[in-house]
Amino acid sequence: MPRISKLIALVSLTCILAISLISCGGGGGSSETTTPTSTSAQRTGTVGILLTDKPADPSLFVAMNATIERMGLIGSENGDEVTLFSDEPQTIDLLSLKNESIPFTFRDDVPVGTYCKIRLILSDLELVLADDTPDDLTDNETYHPNLPGNGKLDLLARDCFTVEEGNVITVQVDMDGGNSIHITGNNNGYNFRPVVFVDVLEEGFESKLVRLEGEITEVMPDENSLLICDALPMQQTASMECVEIKLGDDTAFFDNLNYNGEPRSLDELLLEENLGEVVVVVGWPDHQVMPHVDVDVDIPRGHLPSPGECRLWMIDEPPGLQSPPGDCELLEEQITDVSVLVDHEGVVSDRYHPLMEVDALVIELGDFLQVEGEVAADADISGFGMNVTESGSVVTAGPLDVMFHQDEPGINGTRIVSKSGDILDYLEVTVPRKVQVDGVLDLTGTEAVLKAALVIIDTTTEENDQQITGTILSIGANGFVLSPEEGTVCGIATTDLAVTYADGVDFLTVVITDTVSEISQDGTLEVGQDVGINGS
Repeated sequence: MPRISKLIALVSLTCILAISLISCGGGGGSSETTTPTSTSAQRTGTVGILLTDKPADPSLFVAMNATIERMGLIGSENGDEVTLFSDEPQTIDLLSLKNESIPFTFRDDVPVGTYCKIRLILSDLELVLADDTPDDLTDNETYHPNLPGNGKLDLLARDCFTVEEGNVITVQVDMDGGNSIHITGNNNGYNFRPVVFVDVLEEGFESKLVRLEGEITEVMPDENSLLICDALPMQQTASMECVEIKLGDDTAFFDNLNYNGEPRSLDELLLEENLGEVVVVVGWPDHQVMPHVDVDVDIPRGHLPSPGECRLWMIDEPPGLQSPPGDCELLEEQITDVSVLVDHEGVVSDRYHPLMEVDALVIELGDFLQVEGEVAADADISGFGMNVTESGSVVTAGPLDVMFHQDEPGINGTRIVSKSGDILDYLEVTVPRKVQVDGVLDLTGTEAVLKAALVIIDTTTEENDQQITGTILSIGANGFVLSPEEGTVCGIATTDLAVTYADGVDFLTVVITDTVSEISQDGTLEVGQDVGINGS
C-alpha cells in the first residue's frame, strides 16, 4: 500500500493518550437502587472520590461545566447501588482540575464487599467557547452537547476493589474533557463521547496532587503532622470530615495572615495558637489510611454530660462507676485504648478519625491568589515572567512578573512541581509552557509582582497532537489502519491513515445504549469499529 507508506513518513500518527473504542446499541442498562451491597449490614468502611481532568484545547474552550446529579457504587454480587453523592446537583468546571484533583465526595458507612463499578449521573455539560476577549467571559458562546446514554455513565474500575471494615478506599475519577469532546462535521458543533478513567489509590499508582481546605483542629509536633477538619465533602455522616496532614522535608508553609505571604518554618505552623485557623493544603494523597474500628459503646441518655462538657467513658465500666464530666480539652489528652470521650451528643472520639492522609507539599495560611497562563520569559533563580490568561477578577489578563521565595535554613521557599507532583528545578520554567501559580500580589513597587508559594508547570509536549475519529480498516501487530471521519489529517487529504502504538498507550471501551454509557479500561480492536484517538 504505497499511499499509506508515504503517509507514515509525513504524519506517523502515534497514539499517546487514549484510543476509545465505540459501540452503540439500543435499550439495555441495569436496574437502579440504593439498597447497599454487603456481606454484613453492620460492617462498613469508607469510600472517597477524587475528581480530576486532563486538559482540553484552550484555543477551543475556556470552561467545561459538568453538572453532576448523583454518584454511586455498584456491587459485584447483585448489582445493588450504594449512593456516594445525591445532594443538590453540583456543577464543576473540569478545566479547573487539569493540574490537581479535589475531593468530590466521601462516605464512611459503605457496606463491606467488592465493588467494580462507579455510576455517575450527568444532567448537563456546558462548553464555554473561547473568543478574542479572554478577560471577559460574559459574552462567550456556549454549547450543550447531547449526553449519550441519557447522561448515565457506568465507569468500570481497572480492577475491582474490596471495602473492608474500618478501612478507607480512595478512588481517582479522571474525566478526560479534552478527549471526550469531538468537533462535528464542518465545525458546526460538538459531540460528547465520554472518556473517563477510574483508578484506586494504591501503592505504585501516581495520583495527581490534591487540593483541600480545612480548619486546624489538632497540632501534633511529635508526629510532625496536624489534623484539619471540615475538609471533605461527606455524604450522610457524623464525621468531622478530617484529614491528617503529614509534614516532611519538602513541605513549605506560607503565612499571609501575619507575614505577607512569606515562607515560615514548620515549627510556627505546629503551634497551639493556630487551632481554629483555616488553611489550604496541596499535597500527595496517601494510599494508606489507618483503619478505623468502631467501638460499640452504649451510653444511657441520662449519663451524657451537659452541653459544653465532656466525660471520659471507660468502655468496660458500668454507667454508675464512670468519672464525672469535665473540661473537654483536658479529658481528650487522657483517652486510652480502653476509654472514649463523650459529649452531650455521644461519643466524640470517632468523629475526628481522619478519613484521608496527605503528604503536604504547600500549606497556605490566609488568602492566596491562583493565576494561570503561559511562561513568557524563562526563569532565573529570582523568578520569571508569565502571560496571565485566567485569574478571576483580581489580576487582568496579560504580562505579570512572578517572584520565587528562596530556601533558607529551616524554611522551604517556592515549590516548583510538574502536574504529576514531581519537584522541579527553576530551569524547567521555560517559554511557552503552561503554568499555574499560587501566590500573594505585591503592589508596593511600580509594577505588580506575584510572590509565588506554588508553581505547577505543564511539562508535557502536545504541540503536534491531533484528535481524530474514524473507522478501523485493518489491524496489525503494532497498530491499525484507520479511515478518518473528516478525510483530512494535518492538512493532508487522505482516505487511509496508519496508526502505531506508543509505549503505555491507553485503551478505553465505550458502549453506548439508549439508557447508559458503559466505560471500561482496555478493550479489543476489531475491523469496522469506530475509534477516537489522540496522537502526534
